[in-house]
Amino acid sequence: MAVQSVKGIQSQHVAACIKHFAANNQELNRDSVNTIVDERALREIYFPAFKAAIQQGNAYTIMSAYNKLNGYWCFENDLLLNKVLKNEWGFKGVVISDWAGTHHTVAAANNGLDIEMGQADRGENLLDFDWWQFK
Repeated sequence: MAVQSVKGIQSQHVAACIKHFAANNQELNRDSVNTIVDERALREIYFPAFKAAIQQGNAYTIMSAYNKLNGYWCFENDLLLNKVLKNEWGFKGVVISDWAGTHHTVAAANNGLDIEMGQADRGENLLDFDWWQFK
C-alpha cells in the first residue's frame, strides 16, 4: 500500500510525505518515549514499508517520528536519517520534522534533518525567519 499511495499522491503533482520514521509504535507519550528495537526487528518489521515507499514509490519527503529510537531522537538520529535513509536507501528528498518535534536544532541539522517545522525558542535557531510575514 505504501508504494501505491505515494505514486497516487505524486501523480497529482503533490509531494507525498511518508511518516513517522521510525518505530512510532504508540501514541501515548510518543514525544518522550525511548523505543528500544534491535537491528533485525528494525529491518524486518519497521523499515520495509518506508524502504519501499522511498525506493519503489520515489517519495519526495519523509517525516521523522517524535520518539527516541535506541536512545536518540528520531529527528537527530544519524543511523536513521544519514546511514540508512540517505546513504543505504539513496533517499534524495527532504526530511521534515513533525510540528515542534525537534529537541536540538543543531544536532538535528547535523544528523540529517532538512526542515524543522516549528519549535520552542531554545536559542539555537539556524535561521531566524518569520513565516507569517508572507500572509
